[in-house]
Amino acid sequence: MKPNIFSIILYVGTAITVVALAYASFQSATVAWSVGICVAIGVVVYAFSKLPEPKKVARSEETSSTARSPAAQAAVVVAVIFGLMLIVPTVVLWLGRYSPELGAFVGGVALMAMFLILWLRSRYQRSRNGDQG
Repeated sequence: MKPNIFSIILYVGTAITVVALAYASFQSATVAWSVGICVAIGVVVYAFSKLPEPKKVARSEETSSTARSPAAQAAVVVAVIFGLMLIVPTVVLWLGRYSPELGAFVGGVALMAMFLILWLRSRYQRSRNGDQG
């Protein structure tokens, strides 16, 4: 990949963030736990990126005419995710009273789950539509 201005900004920003978090981790155990959780989530995301592409599914014309609209399906997925995200702060604060690390972990997992669901849905849509990429 040829570096462009956006990738350079991303790399520099990542390096500055890593240095700031490394310094803060030495100052506070809570920050160290948060950094560890973020690294673990990054490893999981990297592992998911190495999954093989989904198999292409042949669709007949009958199923496409009776199927629901993709826009309606996307609206339902977004509405469900938004509804679930409304209760996450309450759950995280409740868990944070007992263990701040557990609260941070659950919050991180909830945020990553939202992106995981959207990513899996896009892979499914690509396999159904026969798109490459």
